[in-house]
Amino acid sequence: MAPLLSRKRDCAYLLFFASHIPIIFLIDTVPLQPQWMVSDLSRGLRDFYISTYRDKFFEVPAPTWFTAFIWMELLYHVPLSLWAVWALLRDHPMLPVHLLIFAVQAFVTSWTCLWDVWTWEDRSREEKLNITSLYGPYVALGALMALDMVIRLRGRLTTKPKRE
Repeated sequence: MAPLLSRKRDCAYLLFFASHIPIIFLIDTVPLQPQWMVSDLSRGLRDFYISTYRDKFFEVPAPTWFTAFIWMELLYHVPLSLWAVWALLRDHPMLPVHLLIFAVQAFVTSWTCLWDVWTWEDRSREEKLNITSLYGPYVALGALMALDMVIRLRGRLTTKPKRE
């Protein structure tokens, strides 16, 4: 097991997952949470996000498919992110499998959102670029993480075992 600080990409993934968990609860999944769970901080952050970025996905009602993506965040990203933080700290052998699945899902859902954003006729090019600056890193992270995990898995699966 290599120390975490020697695994630079894993350090970046750890920072991502550790920051992803509060974002999910404070902004993204607020419409799915019972009112007693929604804090003033969360309301303020979400209102700031909506007024600043004019992201139609966060308007009421949200597109049905986007609501499904939010449910995926709550039911899949949260448990996976919690596990990933733990697994990254320990260099868990199953990490590449789980992060490959996460990366592909994050890439596909974020790419879908971006594709839709650029079809909006009631938003300016500048507003679309601002939203792209938020969704784009998830697309890039998903693509790079998936490639990294495929390379890691390929190395494990194609390495011939040593004969005794």
